[in-house]
Amino acid sequence: MSQEGITLILMVGGWAGSPVEQALRRAHQAAAEDLLETLRQTGYVERAIIATDDPQWTPDVQGIPLEMTVDRSGEPFHFGRRLADEIRRVGADRVLYAGGGSAPLMTLQDWLGALGDLVGDRPQAITNNLYSSDWIAFYPARALASRITTLERDNALGWVLSEECGVPTRALGPSAATRLDLDTPADLLIARLHPRIGPRLRAVLDQLDWPIGAVEGILDVMGRDGGHLTVIGRSAPAAWMMLDRATRCWVRLFVEERGMVASGRLRRGEVRSLLADFIEYAGVEGFFAELVSLAEAALMDTRVLMAARRCWPSPADRFNADLLRWQEVQDPFLREFTRAAAHTPIPILMGGQSLVNGGLMALVDILETRRPSPL
Repeated sequence: MSQEGITLILMVGGWAGSPVEQALRRAHQAAAEDLLETLRQTGYVERAIIATDDPQWTPDVQGIPLEMTVDRSGEPFHFGRRLADEIRRVGADRVLYAGGGSAPLMTLQDWLGALGDLVGDRPQAITNNLYSSDWIAFYPARALASRITTLERDNALGWVLSEECGVPTRALGPSAATRLDLDTPADLLIARLHPRIGPRLRAVLDQLDWPIGAVEGILDVMGRDGGHLTVIGRSAPAAWMMLDRATRCWVRLFVEERGMVASGRLRRGEVRSLLADFIEYAGVEGFFAELVSLAEAALMDTRVLMAARRCWPSPADRFNADLLRWQEVQDPFLREFTRAAAHTPIPILMGGQSLVNGGLMALVDILETRRPSPL
């Protein structure tokens, strides 16, 4: 490149307490190392800065100038301030921000196509998802830092740069590669079966003792003509279309509160859910009895239900619930809900937004790789 190369600012951290949180941390660190290796091969990234809360982690990656910066002890983490501070500190204008688990399926060719356009001196941005950014490359970063510093989470970064700052922003087409983010244990279970994850992440996931039966059960229903699958939560039309093209199963969709984080509705306590209201009316056991009567398998973004109840359990509670470990869940409602889910006779995967978007797309990928090739 004839001009300034790209500075990668990679944020990796956030969980450290319970065993399930520690497993997610290890997966994010491994995925980050795979990402560093892939980006090194593009030739576009001239240096990398890793912002982390883990001073013991030393990434095993060679061939790219790498600087570790550790979060200040005792200071609450704030995404926008952390990113803006690093941009100003190193004086970077051409920046790629990424979360640790944000791109486990992006290949070298994917990154070459994405970053090759970040050239010239005009404001521009490229992201995986305009409405919920997990990674974004943009220019000029220093001029945008004052607006970035106000953002509490990364989800709204693409939308804010595009709609509020007037930066022409291109979003890559929806696919498992661009939409799968390792947010929850369910995402790790799906990634474990995907043939395209990196070697470091695969080594970590292969060591997990988490049962994979629910994922296999859902794949069985998806792959069977006339199977009945239910998808609940913040799923997007691109995921539905991919599922519709690749399978011949019947699908029920209950889609609510897309954009609840980026729009601020979650923060302001404005989330509403018809399903949450139904659970109040029918009870947890009644809800699952009805679900089982309609479906042979289900994917459930439970964060909408939590937000609608104005109760946000701890990460340990949320992640143990995702694994159906109801005995480990402390929140009374979530414990009852998880226990009922664990005792249903159909395979259920519970997680967050990524599960019913990139996770669903990744399941379609896995299903297609398992189908026999035509003669």
